[in-house]
Amino acid sequence: MTTEDKFVIVMAVASVLLLVVGVFVSKVLSTAPPRVMRAFWPVAAALTGVMYATVVYIARANVKG
Repeated sequence: MTTEDKFVIVMAVASVLLLVVGVFVSKVLSTAPPRVMRAFWPVAAALTGVMYATVVYIARANVKG
């Protein structure tokens, strides 16, 4: 298994993890007032972007080619 394949698996696992966490959080917050939703979703979006950017940065630093 190449290094690229390992990072593809890491990205796939991260995507599935985000899906599961997102479903759980949406169930918990489904009855939350709108101001909670307006405060929470931008933070969740930022954390998602940071997570993907971190994985891509690490992959680009470790994959030669």
